Amino acid sequence: MRKWLSFIKFALVGVVNTSIDFIVYAILTWFNVNYILAQCISYSAGVLNSYIMNRKWTFEQKGKGRKREFITFIGVNLITLVMTSCLLTLFYKHLGLSLWISKLLVTAVCMGLNYIGTKKLVFTKWKERRTSL
Repeated sequence: MRKWLSFIKFALVGVVNTSIDFIVYAILTWFNVNYILAQCISYSAGVLNSYIMNRKWTFEQKGKGRKREFITFIGVNLITLVMTSCLLTLFYKHLGLSLWISKLLVTAVCMGLNYIGTKKLVFTKWKERRTSL
């Protein structure tokens, strides 16, 4: 049950992050910012919120964050950003889907990857990480 609660919390934080991401993306693309640059900026805005909310609420980390934790978090999210940008280009430019449908599909696909990376690599102790991989 605890594993599911963690995923449910992650998903709820994801709704907030995605809302931030989509609002920033909409504003930027409305001003004709390139869709990949808009994706990078909007995704980064959601990531900042994600770190704070997931650290404190989802994974219930106590005390001050460690440098390793934050750097690993950024690394996981950079990998996710690269994947979202590639998939966005694939869906939008190569498959001809609308930009917003592409954005929704990309968000759905990459949420699971991000959860696994965040749970297994970021908010775990080194000893726990070695045994869970």
